Parts: sequence; structure tokens; C-alpha cells
Amino acid sequence: MITEAVGQMQRMAATLGVVVDGDAAPVVQIKPYLCETANALAPIISRLNLYQMSGDLVFFDHMGERQLMTPSIFRNWINHEGVITCRKYDKNSPSPIPETMHKDEALTLLVDPMFLRGVRPLKGVNHVRCPVIRETGKLEALPWGYDEQTQIYTVPGGLEYALDLDLAVAKGRIARLLGSFPITDERSFAVQVAAMMALFVRHLPGGMGLRPGFLWYANKPGSGKSVLAKVCLYIVLGRAAVAKLKKDDDLDKEIEAFCRASVPYIFLDNIRGGLNSTTIEQMLTSQESTGRAMGGHGTFTAQNTALLLATGNQIEITEDALRRFLLVDLFEKGDPEARVFDTPLNDSLMRSETWRVEMLEALWAIVAHWHEAGMPKGSRSLASFEEYAMLLGGIVEAAGYVSPFQKAELADAKAPGAAEFDELLALVLGELGLETSRDVTVEDLARLARSGQLYQREVGTQDDGKRQTIKDDALGKDERGMARDYGYMNPSQRNKFGTKMTKQVGTEHTVGGRKVEFGKREQARKATYTVRVLG
Repeated sequence: MITEAVGQMQRMAATLGVVVDGDAAPVVQIKPYLCETANALAPIISRLNLYQMSGDLVFFDHMGERQLMTPSIFRNWINHEGVITCRKYDKNSPSPIPETMHKDEALTLLVDPMFLRGVRPLKGVNHVRCPVIRETGKLEALPWGYDEQTQIYTVPGGLEYALDLDLAVAKGRIARLLGSFPITDERSFAVQVAAMMALFVRHLPGGMGLRPGFLWYANKPGSGKSVLAKVCLYIVLGRAAVAKLKKDDDLDKEIEAFCRASVPYIFLDNIRGGLNSTTIEQMLTSQESTGRAMGGHGTFTAQNTALLLATGNQIEITEDALRRFLLVDLFEKGDPEARVFDTPLNDSLMRSETWRVEMLEALWAIVAHWHEAGMPKGSRSLASFEEYAMLLGGIVEAAGYVSPFQKAELADAKAPGAAEFDELLALVLGELGLETSRDVTVEDLARLARSGQLYQREVGTQDDGKRQTIKDDALGKDERGMARDYGYMNPSQRNKFGTKMTKQVGTEHTVGGRKVEFGKREQARKATYTVRVLG
């Protein structure tokens, strides 16, 4: 594993404490002053399977999985890597007496600045060979193992695929893949192609800069949004794990943890409501993320390298979201269950080597065509993501698709939050027996929202409401079992839910065939909302 010429190692021996006997493995003496040992290890460690990533030391195990290096592991690992550690030499010969270093010595070495200077930086990990453009301008597939120029490690033993597929054949494969999905227009189709390319081209110039997220929006469950998102992950990664949907601070912590771990993607499936998260916004608009290190000691700074993918049915599509996400719009006119696929797409198929190889060949053909065309830039830009739009837009457009960075026009989409609000108004009409007009409090609306599992991000569940009743009404033990949800909220819930309701003031909705107006009447002590049937 050590490839440097023996002669050079011998010349370094006197100053670094490294002894090389012929073509044998390098020998490092563990000295009383461990800084000397660290200095000796530095030039050797730069050629071993150890890397620095987001402030952590990592290595790849026998299965090709990235692991965190610890002092306990390092003691034996360094010897398995072909380095002999010793304290003494045989009195009758120059041979070292091999000895494993102590755990506390390993701990000291792993944080020693002299040792760390020899550890190579790692910016990313691949399981397939992705394209890269060398300084000469040549397009190549990254080699297996560590690439010095890009500082990317491609795990050996991954899929091999052909690099000479014709562009027309590649586009035919993509057309057959996507043909059974209710993608509304050419722009959405181009965004889907761009999303499929995103992880594949991340090592091209601009591919790891600020990137917008990708959002699959559908009018009905079962329209295929989750499958289309998974397609983009399975091709390059061979997996498509979904992140747990958490709320507020917990979601922020989850995303920060993903950023620090340098994961290639974050997949938020079937979100409700909207994409309101300070951490998501920061991840999409800042190249670095800073947070508190594990254990609460100090801070860490990590590169925001994760591609963000999200799906949802009738979620809030605000102007802000359209500035940060490229949107694939799906509109299912009939019954999604009745849709017929030539070849049903499922996780089992997308994990298969045959399917992945075919799609990797298609993606390479698109990149190769763009490169042969002189690497043209995209025709449309997107604020904050200009460099990425030039790269990804250029690749997709060169293949004959429209620009994926065109602004989405959702003619069929309702105003933000209208779908969920319509459901809430239907509950108001049904429970209150409304025929002309009625005043309702924010508590009435919160109670009905909980009963219909609406606005849970803002008001929580019925169980949350019961607990708030017990707290606000100071119910004793005997009364708690009979507690009901009266729509009580804590200050944070009231603020969030009130803001949502205020946005709907002055709007008209068609609910159950009746036209309904939602208004607000300011009273001395608190605001009261009005629900009026117009016809």
C-alpha cells in the first residue's frame, strides 16, 4: 500500500524516525515525545486509507463503508495498513520488535497537528464513477479510490457502465422511463431530467456550489411523486432513504446533523403544509453550516453538500419556494391506481444493477454531448444559484430539453394553504350547521382543525389539545380522564395558527357547492373570525 520509492524513504529516515529495511514495510518508532512519532507518521499517512471530512477523521472498512476513526480502531488499523510500529529494536539485528501502540498514544496522535497535516481532505464519496473535467479540459470518469484533483473517493467495486451510448438512445430510455407519469409540461419534464443529473454531475465545475432543492408537487396521492424523486437517488447511489419528518427545532437539528455527516442528499417525502424551515433556507443559500458539536463542546463548520429533495400533495407553493426549488408538477386527471406502466417502477427494480447501468449510460451520454458541444451555458438563471443554473441548465438544454430553470406556472394550483383551509371550512359548515353567517373564535377553528388532523404543525393533535385543557383549566386527577379539546393553545401555537388564519381573511372559497367568505371582526378583547355563506 506504500508506493513511494524505498530510496526516498531511506533518505527521510534520519529526520522522521522512519526506518525502511530493503523493500519491507515502513517502521515507525513510538518515542517518548509523541510529537516525533506524529512527525514520522505524517508523510506515510498521506498514502493510507485515512481522510479528513467535515472535521472528522474517517476511513473505509472492508465493505467500502465510511467509518469514523477512533483511538481504539487506530491502534490495530495502522498495522493492518502495512506500517510496523515498535518501541525497540533487536539488540542482535536491526530488526524492529513490533508492538501495538497504547490507546492514549493513539488518542494523542490523532489530534496532533503534525500528524493531521499528512491526512488527505475528503470532499465526497461515490459508489459509481461520476464525470469530471480535468485541467486539460478532458472529460473523464473518476477513478476508483481517491482522486487527488477533486479530493473525491470512489469506492472500488461499484458498477461499470459504457461511455459511448448515443444521445438519441439515451433520450429514448428517459422518455420510456417517464412516459407513464402525469408530468404536466415540458418544463416539469426538464426539471425531472435535471434532478436525475444532479448527483451525477456534482463534480463538474459549479456542481457543488449553491444548489436549489427539487420539489415534486401533485394534486392527488399516488401520482408518482415519491417514485420520481427516488429515481434521482437510486441511479447514482443505489439507495433512497427517506428522512424522518420532524417539526421545527427537531427538523433543524436533523438537517444540521446531515450536513455535518456530509450526506449526499436529504429526502423529505410527503410533507404537509409548506417548507418553512430556517435551516432549509440556510442550507440552500449558504455553502457552509455552523452548529454546536456533539456533547455541547465547541462548534463545527461543515460544507452544505446535500441535495435536497421534497415531495407533497397540494402543499403551499409560495413565491419564496419557487425561488429556492425547481418544481416537478404532476396533475393526475383520473384514478392514480388505474394508471398502467409498461414496466412498473419500484424499489426492487431501481436497486437492480441492470436498470442502474442503463440509466448511468444515459446520463453519461447527455454529459458527453454537452462536453462535445463546447459546454454551453444554460439560457435561464436563478437568483443565488447562477453558477449552478449555467451548468445544469446548459447540460439539460444541450440535450434538447427546455430550460429547467424556467419559472413554474401552476395554473391548477390553489393559493397557498387553500386546500387545507377548504377542509377546515367544510368542518365549520358541517359542525356549526351554518346557513347564513356565523362568528367563530380562533379556539373554535383550532379545535376543528385538530379533529380533522389539519394544521398539525401549528396546533398539534387532539391529545395536545386535551393536555392544554388540563393545564389551562387546572383539572385535578379525577377530572383529567374526561378532559376534552376546547381548542386551547399555548402562545406559540396561537401565534402560528393565528397568522395562518389571518392570511385567509378576505378570501372566498367554494365548499360543498356553496360559496363561502372568510372575514375577521375586531372586538375589544380579542379578534373573532366570520364565516359567511354567499350562495
